Amino acid sequence: MADHLSTAVTVEALATFTGMVGGRWKIGILYNLGCDGKARFNELAERMSPVTPTTLTRQLRELERDGLVTRTQFNEIPPRVEYDITDTAHTLLPVIEAIAAWWW
Repeated sequence: MADHLSTAVTVEALATFTGMVGGRWKIGILYNLGCDGKARFNELAERMSPVTPTTLTRQLRELERDGLVTRTQFNEIPPRVEYDITDTAHTLLPVIEAIAAWWW
């Protein structure tokens, strides 16, 4: 019986995880920001080519909502916004690298 409870919890945890990072570009965004550091939107868009600005905006908003990305807006003219990953997202980098190594 304990195995079923453990499996159910694991399946639920994995469903939550894939809900947070499940998107064509989310893992790439997290890895990019984690390895290359914080970035302004246009810089990140260049790094993430060929993702469209609309898709990048949507994915960043979802990652921010889920606590994996921070968005810092500076009160300057012209306005400046920087994106970075959170400490929680930093713990995903070895997992992402392991997945990439498994694939290649």
